[in-house]
Amino acid sequence: MPCVETDHVAVERRLLDDALRPGAVALDAGCGRTTRLRFYRDRIERLVGVDADERAGRENPSLDEYVSADLDGRLPFADSSFDLVYANFVVEHLAEPEHAFAEWHRILRADGRVVLLTSNRSSPAMALGDRLPTRVRLGIKRRGAGAAERDVYPTRYRANTPSALAAAAAAGGLEPVAVEYVATLHRYGARVPVAPAVLRLLERLVPERRRSTIVASYRRAGGLPGPPP
Repeated sequence: MPCVETDHVAVERRLLDDALRPGAVALDAGCGRTTRLRFYRDRIERLVGVDADERAGRENPSLDEYVSADLDGRLPFADSSFDLVYANFVVEHLAEPEHAFAEWHRILRADGRVVLLTSNRSSPAMALGDRLPTRVRLGIKRRGAGAAERDVYPTRYRANTPSALAAAAAAGGLEPVAVEYVATLHRYGARVPVAPAVLRLLERLVPERRRSTIVASYRRAGGLPGPPP
């Protein structure tokens, strides 16, 4: 059986190591109360966070600056402001992902990167999970992924299959550097005996593009995208 990547943070680390250069200015899009970019301060000179949840953003101790803004709207930053836009499980919440990607394109410098992680709705388990009652889904996220209820936001999944994500990124003027599919279902059974092993086995049996998490890196494509629809 082929080796299957099961650690989304390890994949993210490879992509960030490739994307970041010393002196980088980075934006955490949807920063919330914490950010893994804090582990890259040896290369990030300035770390800015943006989030519509002002209370969460202002509690984030790792930021040099917090800005309250809706990621579906125009961001309050000048063109070519950032070397990195980072979005950690944010895409699934966007109402207008093409517009958001076009904004990330606009604020990126010429050699900048977008690094994102998001849920893959092509995963049978993820699609099934979305049909569960809200209370059940919150319980699974709390027990498995460790998400607090106050940090669970409405999901829209408008760019959360491999093809939909590729189309939204292209419409926003971004081209892929790397797109990886990671088997992360075991996280949701972390506190249930035997469950992680069973979930790992199940994800080994599905095609790569149907694994539960997408981790990807993009760069600016040549030319500016058209206006968002």
